[in-house]
Amino acid sequence: MANIVIVGDGAIGLLYSHFLSTGNQLTIVTRRGCRQNKYYYQQNQQQHRITAKVLTTQQLPELAHQPIDMVIFAVKAYQVSDAFKQLKPYFSAQCSIVLSHNGLSNLAPLQRQLQSQQALFFLTTRLAGFKITPTTVTHTGNGESVLGSCNAVAAARYQDVMQQLQGLPNISFSEHITLLRWQKLLVNIAINPLTALHNVKNGALTAPQFSGKIVNVLNEACHVANLLGVNVQLADALANAYQVMSDTKDNYSSMHQDIAHSRMTEIDAMCGYICQQGQQLGISTPHNQSLVDAIRHKKSAI
Repeated sequence: MANIVIVGDGAIGLLYSHFLSTGNQLTIVTRRGCRQNKYYYQQNQQQHRITAKVLTTQQLPELAHQPIDMVIFAVKAYQVSDAFKQLKPYFSAQCSIVLSHNGLSNLAPLQRQLQSQQALFFLTTRLAGFKITPTTVTHTGNGESVLGSCNAVAAARYQDVMQQLQGLPNISFSEHITLLRWQKLLVNIAINPLTALHNVKNGALTAPQFSGKIVNVLNEACHVANLLGVNVQLADALANAYQVMSDTKDNYSSMHQDIAHSRMTEIDAMCGYICQQGQQLGISTPHNQSLVDAIRHKKSAI
């Protein structure tokens, strides 16, 4: 039985917690001010209490009582650095650190803080959920979850970690996690900003009025990826994006929900990342920049 800590009680964090609570000792870390029970619900089924200890960030010293085998950071990209600093004192010497968020970011600052036997992984997922209350997630979509190693220790130890994560539906391991992260990024930049700006569900983006913008932002992103040595093609990116729009047609994107609830968005780790990499490469990315500007303006105008 592994001692697993999941940082973040958003929809994905609670879905992970539900599936991993069987066969593991689980702790959920929340920034909220109370240690309420968490619940999982699937349509036409009974609501289940997630078997996990709940700690607020002020109660983290309780983690010192038992070494942590794995920490899964299921928080926004911009929250990872601070969350990592808070949890780092409680990592065991051979702890596995798993990142799971939208967008792309530089992993080097985290890698430099790890001890020699601490493994760093990235977990992408197509599980979908929606929090119907602050403590309850409803499971709205299935899909594969893919784990990839981000340092040499992780590459050598991935089979043990896969065993610990076997409770996740459709879990697999890939040696090409960078490519998979880019593929997910392309889906995110095609869906998240536009649903947030136009206040629509994912499926609405299949309408012809959005096609030009989607093609333009993905074309820029694919060009940047190719220059960085990542082999992605515009036709594939479009096909993947429209497939996800169809599969999740009744869902609201995470960025839509962030805007709706006046929260900070992950636009800097999505379109902003494309703009940042484009600037370093000396190429223009005006379509992605326009979405960055529009989301920032909409957020500030709320």
